[in-house]
Amino acid sequence: MMFNLKNVTTKLRSGDKKALTANVARYTGLFIVCGLVTYGTHAIVELYTSAQNSHQQVSKLRNKALELSASLSEETALNKTLNDSLEKKTQSLEKLNQRIDDMENILGLSDENPPQTIKQRVDTAAINSAVKATLFQLIPNGKPTPDAPLTSGFGTRVHPITKQRKNHDGLDFGASKGTPIYAPADAVIEKVNASKYGYGNQLTLNHTMGFVSTYSHMSKFNVKQGQFVNKGELIGWTGNSGLSTGPHLHYEIHFLGKPLNPRPFVNWNIENFDTLFEKEPNVEWTSLLNTVGSMVEMQVQLASDHSQDIFNTANHPKPKVTFDTHK
Repeated sequence: MMFNLKNVTTKLRSGDKKALTANVARYTGLFIVCGLVTYGTHAIVELYTSAQNSHQQVSKLRNKALELSASLSEETALNKTLNDSLEKKTQSLEKLNQRIDDMENILGLSDENPPQTIKQRVDTAAINSAVKATLFQLIPNGKPTPDAPLTSGFGTRVHPITKQRKNHDGLDFGASKGTPIYAPADAVIEKVNASKYGYGNQLTLNHTMGFVSTYSHMSKFNVKQGQFVNKGELIGWTGNSGLSTGPHLHYEIHFLGKPLNPRPFVNWNIENFDTLFEKEPNVEWTSLLNTVGSMVEMQVQLASDHSQDIFNTANHPKPKVTFDTHK
């Protein structure tokens, strides 16, 4: 339908005002409807575009939320692993502290000492423990014939054969012939003396720090002069050689040539560690302990340095050095 200005003019001239008014109204309404349709369509397009953008943003946010949730799950799992590891390390530390406490109690370390770190406590306990272990290794202790009963003690007595009163400079252990005799500490065999008289077959063991032990009336020797033996090593067997009323072991301990009562040494162990120092006043124990302590402390330090060297070498290997032994 086309707008005809000529017809309008004609109708105006003819006076058909009603028709003109109706046509104007109809075309005006049609124009308005077209405008509304056009605006509505544009609005719908904008709303659709906005909805699409919103949907994309929602999708991105959902994906981000899933990523955050996965990351949170990983962090939660990692946190649980770290907490478990921390709990295990805490338990290990508590056990280590308890073991150090037990060791300090055994070693007789005073609780009045100034506070120390765990490393310092471990080093102190290690040194004290090593000092005791070293003393038990070097100084005679325990029975040389473990199952043999003591039959005669140290001191003045009437000799069972000569019937004369004289000093008995050792202990007698009643044992049948052939009972094993073991070294009560590390030593070098100073003398192997086979004899039918007096002390009979006799061994002399030279220990360290001035201590010497002797074993008399033996039946056989298991060592020779100049041989080094360790604590607990078999050195021979009991017998009835020399001036003896029956099979037994006569055991003596000397310090700088002076006989000591062997009984405190025979009874000496980790549980009564300090008793030997109280019962045997003829030895300058303080000086001896300081000397052994210095030796052990140096060994502990060397061992610690060696461990650090091993760690450093493992992380930074050194070039191999070779020596020409044919020069």
